[in-house]
Amino acid sequence: MVVSKSRILAAGAVLLLPASSAMAQMGNPAARAVLRACKPDIAQFCSQVPPGQGRIKACMKQHLPELSEPCKEAMFQAWLKQ
Repeated sequence: MVVSKSRILAAGAVLLLPASSAMAQMGNPAARAVLRACKPDIAQFCSQVPPGQGRIKACMKQHLPELSEPCKEAMFQAWLKQ
């Protein structure tokens, strides 16, 4: 199985990004962009996961191969800006 560089970087981005919308509301533009781009993915894959303590982030990591390209791109761009 060939793993693309963007998938590896997106995986790394998921690990590094703030996990909650509270962080996005605190003025972190990268987190807001990720939340905006990944909202449909969160709704699709993690809607039954209670927020807090990194549970949404863990859910997203479990579904990384299935995430939309806009979500992966937003995570990658946020990771680049760290």
